Amino acid sequence: MKYKMSELQDLLHKTPAAVLGGGPSLLTDMEKLPPGCILIAVNEHAERICKPDFIVFKDLPENHPELLNVLNTTKAVKVSENAAHSDVEIDCPIWSYCYSSTFAAWFGLHLGCNPVILCGMDCYQGKQPYFHEWDQPVPAMGMMLDDHLRPWKEEGVNKLPHLERLKVMSGPLVGVFGQYKEAL
Repeated sequence: MKYKMSELQDLLHKTPAAVLGGGPSLLTDMEKLPPGCILIAVNEHAERICKPDFIVFKDLPENHPELLNVLNTTKAVKVSENAAHSDVEIDCPIWSYCYSSTFAAWFGLHLGCNPVILCGMDCYQGKQPYFHEWDQPVPAMGMMLDDHLRPWKEEGVNKLPHLERLKVMSGPLVGVFGQYKEAL
């Protein structure tokens, strides 16, 4: 079934959502999520540990065999600008910059989710890129932290809808959007 992006706006109004990156902090971050959270995976990584509701990606599946395999087997709604692999037709303006993570954050806010909590987004800081084993080079690991934060700081703060709903569980993006505080 194909959905239209415009029809998804505010569909999940006030439902909490977690955007699941693949960084080493993901497992710890997920333990702190509120109940009933919609799970939005960035690329294929989170499929190793959960069944996300959505998978958002900008990467070309043909160049990433693990992503392609997950896209062929997942029950999650696939969201991409790549129409051949997406269950959602992009029929309205979006913000994605060049990262799957920025697109996934935008998507959670577009759905009307509140809060949208970024998890496992370590911006490739540390010794390993992901929470799981990975034996391929990750060019993003050679970038400086400021290069990873720049799209969020320079464009995201102006192009993400309802920015006040975006929070971060842990990692460098806490300084940009603020830390999610668990409900008491």
